[in-house]
Amino acid sequence: MAKKLITVLLVLTIVACSSVSIYAAESREVESSNDTEKGGQRVEQMVDEYDEAEAQKEAEKKKKAEEKKKKEEKYRNGLAAYIRKINPNVGTRKSKTLAKLFIEKGEKYDLDPKVLMAVAQGESTFYTNATNPYGYKGLMQTSDSLARSYGYSPSSLYKPEVSIEVGARYLKSMKKTYKTYKKALSAYAYGPGSVNAGKFSYSYANRVLNRRDNITKYLERNKYI
Repeated sequence: MAKKLITVLLVLTIVACSSVSIYAAESREVESSNDTEKGGQRVEQMVDEYDEAEAQKEAEKKKKAEEKKKKEEKYRNGLAAYIRKINPNVGTRKSKTLAKLFIEKGEKYDLDPKVLMAVAQGESTFYTNATNPYGYKGLMQTSDSLARSYGYSPSSLYKPEVSIEVGARYLKSMKKTYKTYKKALSAYAYGPGSVNAGKFSYSYANRVLNRRDNITKYLERNKYI
């Protein structure tokens, strides 16, 4: 009888322990499931926050790009308006093309586009077919030999894109040699030999730089910059 009682008690103890273990395991499973669900929600939240931040960055980037484009267009229109002011015979479309070329060549050769425009204003008054008695041609009034040395035919100097390219490239080479616009412009006008020999004046350079300043004032006055 005592043996039977002990056996029953052992069985009850085992069952009780098993029940506790099963309950604990089930509780852990529930907790684990809850933790997994919470973790998944947090990941989703983080992904949403990241996507929102990226979308905001993209929107800001797009806005800045649009603002930059508008600013550049306004500047280009201002240069075109100045060209028409100096030479009313230049139409709107052509003046915008010229302004675009001055900007592009300025960027290409790290030169102020307004300096290139100031050279063209003094040399040709923005007439693309200008020729002087010494045979200099085009907007920038460069020589046939210079055109050939850069791989262009003399007649192509009447094309604004060629004339500005040749003039800008030559002015850049002079600026690289002499460092300042004043000396570079003097070499552009009188030749590097005269500058090296000290037989030149700054009168040409001063006129160009004064015109450059006038272009800047025109743009500011008319709110193009």
